[in-house]
Amino acid sequence: MKLAFFQDSRTGGRAYNQDRCAFAYSEEAALLVVADGMGGHLQGEVAAQITSDVLIDCFHQQAQPGIAYPNRFLVNAVSAAHQAILDYTIDHHLPEVPSTTVVVALIQQGMLYWCHVGDSRLYLIDQDGVRLRSRDHSQVQRMIDQGLLTEETARVHPDRNKIYNCLGASPEPDIDIGERQALVPGQTVLLCSDGLWGYIHDAEWAKVFTGRTVSQVMPALMNVAERRGGVSGDNLTAIAITLLPDAVELAERADLIDTARAESRHGKAAPCERNVAIAHREILASQLPPALPAS
Repeated sequence: MKLAFFQDSRTGGRAYNQDRCAFAYSEEAALLVVADGMGGHLQGEVAAQITSDVLIDCFHQQAQPGIAYPNRFLVNAVSAAHQAILDYTIDHHLPEVPSTTVVVALIQQGMLYWCHVGDSRLYLIDQDGVRLRSRDHSQVQRMIDQGLLTEETARVHPDRNKIYNCLGASPEPDIDIGERQALVPGQTVLLCSDGLWGYIHDAEWAKVFTGRTVSQVMPALMNVAERRGGVSGDNLTAIAITLLPDAVELAERADLIDTARAESRHGKAAPCERNVAIAHREILASQLPPALPAS
């Protein structure tokens, strides 16, 4: 499987970044993850970090080199991430349970398997435009479904950031398993947080992706969304692949991947506890008052 690859996460107009994304592949499969942490200080990024780590670890444990039961894997891995968030909360005596959205894509044998919880999105894009888009677990999406809002009015609605389904919350998350999709070369699978999709219209995805790969398109789209969000913009994160023909010769570039050359446990994440500790230190450092000048 040959892929053009893109991954980026930016702080946007926020003080720190609560988004996380992750990518791993074996000879026969690839896993993409985006998690958008929610909640207050030192909360959302913990849940997002745990989620991305657990999902990558589950993939490495079970990709031998493919995943035997893809949908079962997705449900079990996301459920494991939810439980890991609860366990971390208890073990570290946190005052509240951190929470996060998540969207996950598993690609193998020419098929796309995917699931999501919350309002982080999956798009499947080809030369005809947006072929598939996940349905947000949000209050405004419910109002759209009821005919009370349009897509455009939902973008500026005061409740646009309120979701009713996430990891770390009670009751248990409702893991929304999408219908599997057959993939062909030229199609793009994009996962992103609302800090990106909230500022890019569906018609714009179709226009810019025609005949192009993610590495050619996504940096500019991230710039556009960040500029449109301005000082009040959210964190914005995207991870995406464009499926390439098997016959294409790949240059030695970081954004081009041939999964047949995968090394054992490629892309393995650092242990969950260490990653979360690093996230905590980074956030704490960003919130320290500036040092006083020496007298």
